[in-house]
Amino acid sequence: MVSKTQLLLLASALLLTGCATLIGGKDTGMDVLSEPGEAIVYVNGNQRGTTPFRYVYDPSDGKEVMFEVRKNGYVPGTFSLRPSMNNGVLFADAMLLGIPYIVDRKSPALYQLPVNSYTASLYKEVPADRQRQLIPVAPLTVSLGDRPDLGKAGGVRITTGTDGFFRDLAYPETVTHSAIAGLSDSWMDAKMARPGTQKGDELVHRAKIVLAPTIERLYSDLKCQRRRCYGPVDLTVRWQLKSPLDKDSVLFERTTSTTYQSTGQFADQILNDALRHAARRFSEQEELPEVVQAAYGAGLARSKGAAMEIKRPTPIHFNGRKEMLAALVKAVVTVQTESGHGSGFLITNDGYMITNQHVVGDEGLVKVKFEQGFTLDAQVMKLNKDFDLALLKVSASDMPALSIGDDLGLMLGEELFAIGTPMETALSQSVSRGIMSGRRDIEGRSLLQTDVSINPGNSGGPLIDENGLVVGVATLKISGKGLEGLGFGVPISQALEMLNITFQP
Repeated sequence: MVSKTQLLLLASALLLTGCATLIGGKDTGMDVLSEPGEAIVYVNGNQRGTTPFRYVYDPSDGKEVMFEVRKNGYVPGTFSLRPSMNNGVLFADAMLLGIPYIVDRKSPALYQLPVNSYTASLYKEVPADRQRQLIPVAPLTVSLGDRPDLGKAGGVRITTGTDGFFRDLAYPETVTHSAIAGLSDSWMDAKMARPGTQKGDELVHRAKIVLAPTIERLYSDLKCQRRRCYGPVDLTVRWQLKSPLDKDSVLFERTTSTTYQSTGQFADQILNDALRHAARRFSEQEELPEVVQAAYGAGLARSKGAAMEIKRPTPIHFNGRKEMLAALVKAVVTVQTESGHGSGFLITNDGYMITNQHVVGDEGLVKVKFEQGFTLDAQVMKLNKDFDLALLKVSASDMPALSIGDDLGLMLGEELFAIGTPMETALSQSVSRGIMSGRRDIEGRSLLQTDVSINPGNSGGPLIDENGLVVGVATLKISGKGLEGLGFGVPISQALEMLNITFQP
């Protein structure tokens, strides 16, 4: 039989638990927001509402609650939170011999979330067929002033220095990799470009631009538990897109102010995550792709060199397919250098010829061997590294030269021939046959795609159409995912344009 004393004790315990909830407990809810808004919120895989959404924790959601925020046209955002027990209620329960604890164990009032609100940053989806653009990124610079206010973490003011909370500020190159990761999540093929290094200079030369980020403001208000932190990190970054062709020229400049929400990341990772978020937001500037493409196009145009006008060649005469190739090989040469060999072809009767830039390298004078067996010295007149083209000149007259065809009129499936010296000089003026299989835009260059066998030695040689006209310059300087086993050629019209060559009327 239950005594009056026991009943009184039980009633007091229940009453005190309710009081403890009022005294020690807080609202167990959290506002889930999104940028942009009106996104669908899923909790542990179940649709629960639309942002702005008020989530109230229920113990049945588990010890770790998984959130996913979705919106059409954007990459879904995910995060997770671990609720903690409300210490005020637990203390009251312990004082009352544990009886209310057993009764109220599943009550949401016993729990609290680490944050009162969370904003999910949603990033625009990048179309799968969008061509990625090479973007060299210079090491990040930090311009926060002498005594910056970086905010607080766990109630303690954050200071700079190699042993501070944001210690990575002392190692800008390390932080730059986080910016590169954010840019690479978009349409950019971002790569580190260290100034003054061969690899860095080559990247900038290829891209015609360089992106220079500068951190101008950093402020956080974090709550930390066991090295894991929760809360916002405000970051202001100035992004400058510069041209290496004109010193200190700024083609495009934007300053972005972003807020990154940490949901339990380790303290030493927060700065990197915040910068990655800022970089991803910068990549979504609507006008940025056009600016990058325009800068790249301007850089390519400047690599043409001075204009040159040459004489149109006398056509090579032949009767039928059998005679065509035998006649045309006389206008194809083997280009010999100290490091190897390649192929080339005459485009005028007075000795002008085209080959690949990588065939001649940095040499100013090379030797060219003709099908007839003699060898002449050829001067390197012009180079265009961007399109892998070179113009050579031999002192000669009345040389057989190829006539220029219409590469724009090529049809898919049309027959093509490659003439050159594929592997060894003993195999000079070899002919291989294939078809025109497509066109590809790669790093600002429109290339002919073919299944013609193109080997290291016959790069720089001509691609001939079924009428015996040159329509392209074979090249092997293309590589990348999905490109293996394919042959490519620079269209002859583009080759002439990028060497700034025109024919006299």
